[in-house]
Amino acid sequence: MERKLELIEKMETKGMSLSQAAEAMSFDPKMLSLYLVKDAYPVPKRILDKLEAALAN
Repeated sequence: MERKLELIEKMETKGMSLSQAAEAMSFDPKMLSLYLVKDAYPVPKRILDKLEAALAN
């Protein structure tokens, strides 16, 4: 959960919207928005890895 919150914060800091992140990841924006709710629900590692790679660019 910590990693999810860190990546959400990084997105906010970069000014990247959910739709921009989803596009960079080639992922469905609606699904990404469900995964990135600030809660304790875990996100699959592969999704977090893709998001982290998108944020690195």
